[in-house]
Amino acid sequence: MNKGAVIHILKLLAERFIGALLFFIGAKGFDLRSGIFFSVYIAVALVSGIVIYKSNPKTLEKRSKVNTNSPKWDKVLLLIFWLSAFFIVYYAAGKTVPLGKKIEFDFIAGMILYMISAVITVKAMLENTFLESTARIQKDRNQTVVSTGPYSVVRHPTYAAVLIWCAAIVCVFPSMEVWLLSHAIAVVIIIRTELEDNMLIEQLDGYKEYSEKVKYRLIPFLW
Repeated sequence: MNKGAVIHILKLLAERFIGALLFFIGAKGFDLRSGIFFSVYIAVALVSGIVIYKSNPKTLEKRSKVNTNSPKWDKVLLLIFWLSAFFIVYYAAGKTVPLGKKIEFDFIAGMILYMISAVITVKAMLENTFLESTARIQKDRNQTVVSTGPYSVVRHPTYAAVLIWCAAIVCVFPSMEVWLLSHAIAVVIIIRTELEDNMLIEQLDGYKEYSEKVKYRLIPFLW
């Protein structure tokens, strides 16, 4: 058993339970919409963790480490993203979205988008064994360029998945506060993508050639 990988899965589950708890505190309860979302949210973390563990537990083990030699900008952006996307947005949703809202097209669309973002993330993690939580050149792991699977479409598929999640969360919890937070998270991801991509072009062997072949960072035919 890879203890580091198991610990990471438990951390993922804890983050999601805390997110659900923060929503509960803000809303003073759950309704059908929030109950469905958080049930799926927690289940996806568990199932995806098990799938990745069976394929490559080393990836999960490495993702549990945040104290690395990554640049300062990465540490700052990662902290902002982590606090906003896992905790603050759900408390804001609980405070600002009235309970009892019916399940309509917006919620269904949001759940579909959320599942798409989860699938892209899992596929990227299965494909790229160097996909750590922090942005760094992994000389200690003899990092190489990955250009298969979702990486043949965009250079940063997990960040693209976050942008899809940003759209999903607004559909599931429609409020101005959630909308503003989701856009702020998207901006953080776009900045991180730009900085990380430039770092990889400059420092990772073969990445410049890969960037010339796969031209888009996040959004096909756009950027």
